[in-house]
Amino acid sequence: MLAQITSSAAATTEPAATATPAPDAAGAVAPAIEAVTPAVEVVAPAADAATAIPTPESAVNEAAKPIIDAAEQAATDAANAAGTSAANAVPSAVDAVPSAVDAAPAAAEGFQMMGFLDQLTTNNLFIVFYGLVLMGLFGWYFATEHEKRKRDVGSVLLVLVCLLCTLAITPISKLKGAIDIVGGSSFTMIVEPGLNQNGDPEPVTAVDTDNAMMIIKQRLDAFGIAEPTTYRLGENRFVVQMPGAKPEEAERVRTILTRAAKLDLHLVHRESESLVEQVKSREKTVIGHKVFPYKYKVAEGTPNEKTIDSSILLKRSPAVFGSNIKFAQAQQGGIVAIELDSDGADKMYAFTSELTAGLDRMAIVLDGVVISAPGFETVPLGKSFIINGLNGPNEAVELAKDLKNPLKNGLKIDVEQTVSPSMGAAVVHRGVMAGIIGLVATFIFILTYYRTAGFVALIGLLVNTLMLFGLMAMFGFRFSLSGIAGIVLTVGMAVDANVLIYERLREELAAGKSIKTALALAYEKAFTAIFDSNFTSLITSVVLFALASGSIKGFAITLTIGLVSSMFSSILVTRVLFRWADKFQMIQTFKFLDLIKATKFDFLGKSRTAAIISGVIVVASVGVFFVKGNKALGIDFTGGTQLAYQIKAESKASKSTVEELLAGLKLSKEASTQESKAPGSLTQLTVQCATEDSANVSAAIAAAYPELDKPGNDGVSARMGKEFLMESAQALALGLLLIFLYVAIRYRMAFAVGAVIALFHDCVICVGLIAIFGQQLSIIHVAAILTIAGYSINDTVIIFDRIRDNLRTGVGTLQEIMNEAINATLSRTILTSSATLFTVAALYVYGNDEMCKFALMILIGIVVGTYSSIFVASSLVLWWAGVTKTNYVELEQNEAAQRPEIVG
Repeated sequence: MLAQITSSAAATTEPAATATPAPDAAGAVAPAIEAVTPAVEVVAPAADAATAIPTPESAVNEAAKPIIDAAEQAATDAANAAGTSAANAVPSAVDAVPSAVDAAPAAAEGFQMMGFLDQLTTNNLFIVFYGLVLMGLFGWYFATEHEKRKRDVGSVLLVLVCLLCTLAITPISKLKGAIDIVGGSSFTMIVEPGLNQNGDPEPVTAVDTDNAMMIIKQRLDAFGIAEPTTYRLGENRFVVQMPGAKPEEAERVRTILTRAAKLDLHLVHRESESLVEQVKSREKTVIGHKVFPYKYKVAEGTPNEKTIDSSILLKRSPAVFGSNIKFAQAQQGGIVAIELDSDGADKMYAFTSELTAGLDRMAIVLDGVVISAPGFETVPLGKSFIINGLNGPNEAVELAKDLKNPLKNGLKIDVEQTVSPSMGAAVVHRGVMAGIIGLVATFIFILTYYRTAGFVALIGLLVNTLMLFGLMAMFGFRFSLSGIAGIVLTVGMAVDANVLIYERLREELAAGKSIKTALALAYEKAFTAIFDSNFTSLITSVVLFALASGSIKGFAITLTIGLVSSMFSSILVTRVLFRWADKFQMIQTFKFLDLIKATKFDFLGKSRTAAIISGVIVVASVGVFFVKGNKALGIDFTGGTQLAYQIKAESKASKSTVEELLAGLKLSKEASTQESKAPGSLTQLTVQCATEDSANVSAAIAAAYPELDKPGNDGVSARMGKEFLMESAQALALGLLLIFLYVAIRYRMAFAVGAVIALFHDCVICVGLIAIFGQQLSIIHVAAILTIAGYSINDTVIIFDRIRDNLRTGVGTLQEIMNEAINATLSRTILTSSATLFTVAALYVYGNDEMCKFALMILIGIVVGTYSSIFVASSLVLWWAGVTKTNYVELEQNEAAQRPEIVG
C-alpha cells in the first residue's frame, strides 16, 4: 500500500469490524447479562472509591481481588452461555454475586483508610500543608518565652513529626535501595548533536540533555518500566538506572532506549530515484540535500513479503522537527493521526504551500532512517494531518507511542552496566549488621557515660533515625552505598550535639547551678555551636545535591535530611523530654563519668611543630601520586578491560571463588567482579581489571575453570569516573567558598581562613595516606572524602565557637584564651570521635570490600580531622591575628553587648 500524507479533514477510515453473536446464541446472551448485572452494580461503587482515593497498588489489588474474581467468573460463564445455553450461566453468575457483595464494603473501607493514610505521605498538597503546620509550631516554639508553652508546643510538634514519619515508612517496603544496594541495570546515554534549519550540526547543551532525559523517563513510565532513575553527566550524557530490574526488563529498556524515535519530516527530492546513486557514490553533489537509508516493505500481507533496504535523497534540513509534534494517535488500518504545536503548524503550512499534491513527497525520518515516504494527497497542510500506509496496526501503535514524546537529538548507548542483586543483598545484610552493632555500641557508650541524660539522648537518637528514614521514604529517595556514608556522618553529628550539651551541663552543675538553670544554660550556650557546625555541613550537602550526580547526590540527600533531623532531635526533642522530667521531678541529680579530666595543655605553643608535621605529610601525600602515577588510581578513573563470562549451572565458578582467585594474583590494579542472572539458567560474571592485567586474569580463570567459554572482552571507559571526580571536586570547591563566607560573617576573617585551610589540609592528607597505604583511589573514596570534609568542618566550628565565647569573657592574651577554649572542648572532641569510631569500626569489620575502603578512610579522617581542628585551624587563627596585628580579645569584648544571642 502506498503511504500518503493528508489533512485530517480529508481523511476517511473504514469502520471497525463488529463481531455479532450467532442467531441461535442470541437468546442465551440476554439472561446471562441479567445475571452479571448485579455483580457489576456491586463492583461499581468499590471502583469509584478506588478511583476517588489514590491507594497503594498492592493494597488495591489485594482488596479488589474477590470482586475481580467474581466478575471474571460471571463474565466467563456468560460467554460460555452464548455458545451453549443460558441455563448454565445464570446459576454461576448468581452464586458470584454474594461474594462480590460481601467483599465490596470491606474493600471500599480498606481503600478509603489506606488511601487517606497514604495521601498523608505521598500527596504533595498534604505534605505542604503538614509542613506548614510543623513550621508554624516550630516557629511558635522558639518565639515563646513561656516555659510551659514551650513544653506543650514542643510535645505536639514531636508527636506530629513521629506520626508522619511512622506513616511514611509503613509498610517498611517503602524504604527502597539504590542500584548498588538492590542490583539492577544502568545505561549511560550520549545525546548526539541535532541539526538546525540550515542542516548544520548544533552543539548539545545541558538543556538538550535535560529534555532528552525527561522524555526518556516519560517513555519508560508509559511502557510500565518500574521507577527508572535518571541523572545528567556533563553537557551531553545522562544515566538511566533501573534499581531491582530483572534481566528481561533491562533488555526491554535497552530496546526502548535504542529506538529513541528522533523523528523529523524532510522533503524528498523530486528526482531522487535518478540522482540517489550518483550522490551516494559522490559522482554528483546536490547542494542542501543528503542521502538517507530507506527501509520499506513490498508484497505486504502475502507469503512473499520482504523488507527492502534502499536509499533516498532528501533535503538536509528538516521541514518540521519531531519536537513540534503535540499529539500522535494510532488508528485502525496502519494510520497515525498527528497534531502539531503552533510553531510546527506554521512551519508545515509555510512549507507545504509551495508543494504540489501528487508530485512532491514527505519523508518520515525516524532515528536517521526513512521509514515512510508518503505523497501528498492535499496541500497545504496545517496543524493536523494523518499518515497512512504504515505496515500494519502494530507499527502504527508503536510509532504513535514514540511520537508522543519525540526527541530533538538522537541518542546512543555509551556504557551498559549490570549490578548483581546478590551483591546488593550481601551489602544490605552486612550494612544492617554494621549499623546495628555500631548504633548499639554508641548507645551503650552514651548510657554508660551520661547515665540518665544518656537515656534521654538515646530517645533523641531514635527520633533522629525515625525522621531520617521517614523523610527518605516520604520524598521517594533511595538508600545507596554513599548514602550510608551520610548516615555515618549524621549519627556522628547527632552524638556530637548531645555531647556538647552535656559537657556544658557538666560545667554549669560544677559551677553550683540548679538542675533547671543548668539545663537551660547548657542548651542556650550549646545552641550556637550546634547550629553553626550543622549549617556549615549543610552548605556542603546542598551544593553537592545541586551540582553533583549519581551516588554523590545520594550522599548529599541523606546528609541533608540527616542534618535537619539531627538538629531537631538534639535541640528540641531532648529539651522537651527534660522539661517533662522536670515537671514530674523525675531527675534529682545528674551523674556523669569523668574519664577525661580537665587539662591545661599549651596546644598553640606547639604550632611550629604541628606546622612541620603537617607540611611533611602534605608533601608526602601529594608526592605519592607523582611517584605512583596511574597506579595510585583505580579503574574508575583510569579505565580498563571488562571480561564477561557465562557461568553454566554445572560450573563451580562463582563471584566469591573468582574473587579468591584474583586475590592471589599480582595485578597492577585491583580487579572487581560483578554477577548478574541472565534470562534462562545462565549467570553472567564480569571482571573489570587493568588492560595490562587482562591477559593474566583471563589465563588464571581459564586454568582454574576450563569449562568456561572464552570471555567477551570490552573496554571500560574512564570518562564516567573522571566526570564524577570533577563534579565532586567542583561542588566541594564551591562549598568551601560558601563556608569561608559564612564563617567570615558569623565569626571573623581569621576563623574563615583557618577553617578552609584546615579542611583542605585534611582532604589532601586523607587521600595521600590511602595511596601510601597501598589502596587505589576509587569512587567510594570520593564519598569518604566528602564525609571527612563534613566531619572536619563540624569539629573545627565547634572549637571556634568556644574560642569566640571565651574571647568575650576571658582574661589574658589571645593565645592563652584560645588554649583555654581548646582544653575546655577536649573532652567533647575525644568523646565525639570515640562514639563515631564505633559505627565506622563496625563498618570496617562487617562491611564488604567497598565499605571497608570507605571505613578505613573515615578512620583516617577522624584522626586527621581531630588533629587539624586543634593544631592546624586554631594555629592559623593565631597566625592571622599576628600578621594583621588585630586584637580579637578587645574586639569581641567590645561587640559582645551588641550581638544578640539565639536562645533555643
